[in-house]
Amino acid sequence: MTIAWFVIWLVATIIGGSEALELDPVNGWTATLILAAALDLNRPLAMGPRGG
Repeated sequence: MTIAWFVIWLVATIIGGSEALELDPVNGWTATLILAAALDLNRPLAMGPRGG
């Protein structure tokens, strides 16, 4: 998920205008990066136990 976010951000930066990742205040790109990282970290819990 985080790699997919990076590819989308990279393409958007190359094609469109360049928008920096800002933490104070958090902009849209940074918010989606935080969301992608949270989903990646939570993935083993959401998938459930293996083999069962």
